Amino acid sequence: MKLNRWAVLAVAAASLAMTYEGSASAAPAPAVFDFTVGSNYNISDGNARIFTATSSDLGVFKVRATGWSLEKVGQSTYVRDSKLLVYDGGLAVVSGDDNGGDNNQHTIDNEGRKDFVILQFDKPVALMSARFNTYSVLGYSKDSDATIKYGWSDLAWNSGLGLNNKNVSDLNALFDGSYTSLSPSNNGASNTRNINPNLHWGDIWLIGADFTNSDGRIDGFKITNLAVVPEPATWAMMIAGFGFVGAVARRRVRPQLA
Repeated sequence: MKLNRWAVLAVAAASLAMTYEGSASAAPAPAVFDFTVGSNYNISDGNARIFTATSSDLGVFKVRATGWSLEKVGQSTYVRDSKLLVYDGGLAVVSGDDNGGDNNQHTIDNEGRKDFVILQFDKPVALMSARFNTYSVLGYSKDSDATIKYGWSDLAWNSGLGLNNKNVSDLNALFDGSYTSLSPSNNGASNTRNINPNLHWGDIWLIGADFTNSDGRIDGFKITNLAVVPEPATWAMMIAGFGFVGAVARRRVRPQLA
């Protein structure tokens, strides 16, 4: 009995997804975002910037990046709209208490306000590795511990978030989980590290200077680049789609018998 072409593709997609989940060697080539160049969209929502990256396996990925900070007022914590800047060293956040950026305060840091970047992707991804360019903030020792959050959003990837002056609970409602990515060395050196060891997935992510700062060291860094891979199901469907398009193309060019 011959299998329907769509059934074959469905089986192949499911098999591919299971293989990807179970073996790192089966993963596609990551897309690597370069955060040292980018366009400014000149809007108030975190001074949003759009970045693109290309995977040799899966084509173009897009992300909307915005800059924010947390400010504690009395017993409450609020989200503040902050500028997202692109430097040679990578993405940085400028918040309202950065005093003109003296002493490396034009970084993603947790001195005073806690700075962070929100990343809205055009497809579900897992963050894989990131380059943290570390700085000494106000003369303190360098450190790059980071808070990471991930979630699934109903918003369009390029839409505004409207978080300015909202309670931190509104921010947390966007995400399904959170964890801390620790600097791999005690000397605070710039580093490239795996920031998703337990392989979480989502289409909206947050990377910020450690919100808890349990070691008491001021974290200050710029994000130079970020490698991502798509969700297994998305990858499988894309590969299956490529296979179907190829099969149709081959069928169209098949020579006719005399």
